[in-house]
Amino acid sequence: MSRRPFAIYTVGALCALLLVCGIGLILGQVFRTLMHNRLKKEIVLVEGSRVFESWKRPPPPVFMEYFFFNVTNVDEILKGAKPIVTQVGPYTYREYRYKDNVTMVENGTMVSAYNTKSFVFLLEKSVGDPTVDNITTVNIPAWAAMNKAKISFFRSSMLNMWMNSLRTGLFTTRTVHELLWGYEDSLLVKISTTNREVEKDFGLMIKKNGSNDGEFVFHTGEQNYLDYGRVKTWKGQRQLTFWSTNESNSIAGSDGSAFHPLLNKDERIYIFTPDLCRTIYMDFEKDVVVKGIPAYRFTPPSSVLASKEENPANEGFCVTSNECLGTGVLKVSPCRKGAPVVASFPHFYLGEDKYIDAIGGMSPQREHHQTFLDLNPTTGIIVLSALRLNKTISFHR
Repeated sequence: MSRRPFAIYTVGALCALLLVCGIGLILGQVFRTLMHNRLKKEIVLVEGSRVFESWKRPPPPVFMEYFFFNVTNVDEILKGAKPIVTQVGPYTYREYRYKDNVTMVENGTMVSAYNTKSFVFLLEKSVGDPTVDNITTVNIPAWAAMNKAKISFFRSSMLNMWMNSLRTGLFTTRTVHELLWGYEDSLLVKISTTNREVEKDFGLMIKKNGSNDGEFVFHTGEQNYLDYGRVKTWKGQRQLTFWSTNESNSIAGSDGSAFHPLLNKDERIYIFTPDLCRTIYMDFEKDVVVKGIPAYRFTPPSSVLASKEENPANEGFCVTSNECLGTGVLKVSPCRKGAPVVASFPHFYLGEDKYIDAIGGMSPQREHHQTFLDLNPTTGIIVLSALRLNKTISFHR
């Protein structure tokens, strides 16, 4: 029996199957292209777009958890011992974010807005009552005043006299609410009598409830989808003035609330954050799935807060040529009115051992202290994020 007809039928069937597969691949590619083009047109910051209202008033809840290091050996520290601390928290607040005074500018190619934030305390998500719980910590107003007065013998002498008369110590015990939202400080009250620019009240979050960080101008993304949500200016500036190099003073990327669609794993995400007074960046780490939604996880590499020796691009963040900190920390005093505030990831995560070892009670853990952004690669929408930041006071014996 001849096998020729069977072979012809088989080859024909295979050709038909390959043709169908080829058509399917072409149609799939065409569909993807059409979908991507539609996304580029619809994910723009203009009135009537699908994302504009959610950009102005993000629907997902944001929770701010505050932890404090309670100093347990003040007397020993004053005699030269290493500080020992215990972590207390969280004190959780629901953060409400919305864009205020939203205005289309530059012929509709840009949009200006103010990022307004307000906070409401959530007792059920907290370890205690912030108006009752006390924390013993560094007296930041006193250290800031000493840091400024050290350049003058007269100022140092006057400040020392005032601190003695007011019985102001280098450490203070305050409620969580006072440390966060402010209290009248007796030393600042005294200093304000000779310098009207000095405010009488101090708090880590003072005047930030219901306030904003200043005017942002954003690209809409209409002309180029890669510019969606990218910051053009902050407070009317294209560059910061806090640092010593143009690269360190650059304002790049988004404000952390919007990212362009069609992300890829090779790109670097830039975020300008006023809290750190600088732009930081994140790289792709891994694929994740959050409640069934696929996402790319981006995290800041160690080079973001690396020393100038490890990352020469960070030399511009040295406050002075003789004051360059090591890996894992950033002194932000230039934008904190001279206060010796040092920013890092919690427990000096990704920092040098000398910082971790300098304070008893530090225990950096990737799971609890890593900052990350989980972004849906198709839409650029944030599906999960954790911004973790630690603020420490730098002082010398």
